[in-house]
Amino acid sequence: MYRPLWIEVNLRALRNNFKRIRRIVGRGVKIMATLKQEAYGHGLIPLAREFSFLGVDFFGLGSLEEAIILREKGFRDPILILSSLETKFAQEFIRYKVIPTVVDLKFAKKLNEEARKRNKIVPIHIKIDTGMGRLGIWHKEAGEFIKKLAEFKNLYLEGLFTHFPSADTDVKFTNNQIKGFNNLVDNLRKECIVFRYLHCANSIGIVNYKNSHFNLVRPGLILYGINPSSLGIELNPALSLRSKIIFIKRVEKGRSISYGRTFITKFPTTIGTVACGYADGYPWILSNRGKVIIKNKLFKVVGRVCMDHIMVNLGQVSNIKLGQEVILIGKGKNLRITVEDLANWAGTIPYEIVSRLSLKIPRIYKLSSYKNKTTYTHNKKK
Repeated sequence: MYRPLWIEVNLRALRNNFKRIRRIVGRGVKIMATLKQEAYGHGLIPLAREFSFLGVDFFGLGSLEEAIILREKGFRDPILILSSLETKFAQEFIRYKVIPTVVDLKFAKKLNEEARKRNKIVPIHIKIDTGMGRLGIWHKEAGEFIKKLAEFKNLYLEGLFTHFPSADTDVKFTNNQIKGFNNLVDNLRKECIVFRYLHCANSIGIVNYKNSHFNLVRPGLILYGINPSSLGIELNPALSLRSKIIFIKRVEKGRSISYGRTFITKFPTTIGTVACGYADGYPWILSNRGKVIIKNKLFKVVGRVCMDHIMVNLGQVSNIKLGQEVILIGKGKNLRITVEDLANWAGTIPYEIVSRLSLKIPRIYKLSSYKNKTTYTHNKKK
C-alpha cells in the first residue's frame, strides 16, 4: 500500500445483514447472494468465502468469467449466471458446473447437445419478462417456449425467474408482475411442468413484497448494508473508503484550485490534497459537491476531482497534519458518510458508486476490530 488509499470491508456487518434477510424470509426460503461485479465492488473471492461460510444456497453472478474464478479457487457452491451468453460458450457451463440463464432456444439446443455428448443432465434457470424489458420471453408468451425447452432430454428445468424494474416506485405494477408470474407457474403446472426454484425478489422485493419470496430470493445491495430505496430495515454498511492527506498548503484569497478554476478562494484558507480521484471510482461530478470526514469533522471537496487527487478546504483548522486519515465513505467517531450520500450528491444510484470502485484499491477484511486484518489485491491474498 504505497499509495494511501484503501477499502475496508466489515465482515461482521455482512453477517448481520445476512441474518436479517434470513429472519425476513424464514428458513423455508433459500437465499442467492448476488455477487456480480466483484460483489458490488466489495471483492468477489473474500465475500464468496464469507457467504459460503454463512451457508448461502446460491451465488448469483453477472459473468461466466467470475464463475470460473470461483471454481478455480475451489468453490463448489451452486452458481447461477444472471445474464445471457453466446451459444459458442455453452460447453463452458458444463465444464465448470455453472447454471446458465436460458432465454432462447438456440442456446438451449447447443447446451443440450454438449450435455448429451458428455452424458450429463444440466440444470438451467429460465428468465421471463414481466415488465423489465431486458432479458427473457414475455410472460404471456413464455408457456410455449418453456414447453419446447422441456423436450430437451439433457436439460433439467430447475428454476424459473423474473425481475422487478420499479418495486420501489410502483407497487401496483410490481404486484401485477407477481400475478403474471404466478399465472404462468399455474399454467405450466397443469402441463406437468414444475420447477424446483421460483425466484423474483431482489432487495426491495424481499423487504416490501412477501408475496414475491416464493422459495428463493436474490438479495443484492442490502447484503452489503446499502439501502436501495429508503427501505424500513436496519442495515449495517460493510464498506468504507479511506485515504490520507498527502499535501497541505496555505493559500491566499483569490487563488484557484484544480482544473478549470471552478473554485476560487474567497479568503485565506488551507487546502489539503487527498490521494483519491475519479480513476479510483470517486465520481468526477462530486467536484465542489463532495464531503469528507477528517478528525470527526465534515470538510468540503473544492475544485474539480482529478484523476488521482481531490482537494479539501480545511479552512482555519490547524490541527490537521500531513498523513491524517480521510474518510470518503464510512464512519468516524460520530459522523458517517454513506454510499447513499455519495449517490445523492452525485445524482446517481448507490449501485454505480460501489461497482465503480477501482479493483486496484486494496481491500482489507475485518470482523469487529482493526486488528488481525487480511488484505487482498486483484483477488490474491497478501
